[in-house]
Amino acid sequence: MASERIVKEAIALLKSLIAIPSLSGQEAQAADHLESQLQTYFPGQVRRSGNNIVVDCPGNSQGNTLLLCTHIDTVKPADGWTRDPFAAEVDGDKIFGLGANDAGASVVSMIAAMRSLTSMPGRIVLCLAAEEEAGAQGFVKIENELPRYQAAIFGEPTNMGVASAMRGAMRAILRSRGVACHSSRPWEGKNACDQFASDLKLLRAIDLKDTSTWGQATIEPTIINGGASPNQIPDLVETTLDIRTTPEKHNDWVLAQLKKTNLEIEITFNKRRPIIAEEQSPLMQAIKSAQPQIADYTFNGTCDMAFSTAPGVVMGPGMSTRSHAANEYITVPEISQAIDIYTSVIEKYMSICRQPVGQS
Repeated sequence: MASERIVKEAIALLKSLIAIPSLSGQEAQAADHLESQLQTYFPGQVRRSGNNIVVDCPGNSQGNTLLLCTHIDTVKPADGWTRDPFAAEVDGDKIFGLGANDAGASVVSMIAAMRSLTSMPGRIVLCLAAEEEAGAQGFVKIENELPRYQAAIFGEPTNMGVASAMRGAMRAILRSRGVACHSSRPWEGKNACDQFASDLKLLRAIDLKDTSTWGQATIEPTIINGGASPNQIPDLVETTLDIRTTPEKHNDWVLAQLKKTNLEIEITFNKRRPIIAEEQSPLMQAIKSAQPQIADYTFNGTCDMAFSTAPGVVMGPGMSTRSHAANEYITVPEISQAIDIYTSVIEKYMSICRQPVGQS
């Protein structure tokens, strides 16, 4: 169990972070603050890459390398806040503030867990990444700069449940074309809206169902643009498609199905691929052994785990329903519990993967 001092210092660090605005792409001041604090905890083991901070703890004997990763950026405050998003207001056990839940609580809990470890057979790398919410200068950019790791834990609000699988994400533009004419004589042209309706039927005919936790992949129209004048038949409707993939119906499978439709589709984003950690992996064994009561969690979003090069899980304090919402908060007991769970899982993983001195 984490000491009372370490828990109190984690809470103080969280409150200080909330007070520093750190929207995606604007994390420099928060990164400065964290870097300074981490140097006092892990002297000589902290480095900076852009607004990303890496703590590299080699351990005291040989073993696997475990990555702990979460993010320091936030979205903009949602409408409806009745408190100052940057005041770190405390009300009972609740700490209110932008990023308190997503993912400041994971940041301070992972730091505190590393400080709570009594011994570290194996190497631990902590990555506090920028631009997870939006941008390309965070984990996706620096992943290849990190020491090679065999497993990873990504801190996102899951109520400390463990999500061993995560959907991938893609974006595309569907272009449905027609022939423009005056709307009083529609027979002289072809309405692109009718073509869009026909195209949508072809998309809906793709069998996306599978046996994953989510039950299927998804292809959803989210933004529709078309038409230039109220008295003109549109010749083009452009539709943004939000695509979420699964380990069974993965990105390449979806691409192949879209090609078969012969629709005019432009893929604009295809970097987040689905990931799954097998139940028999050392990390999953460590989690189930260290915390037998831990619940399985269905993670419906995506996070930096999509760019991981090793099996990983998503596991962190807080509730996803509070993320990106007005009056976001985390509780002190949630942080205390997270520190203890992270610590026990890290110790168990390192124990499972321990190697005798001299073995590579």
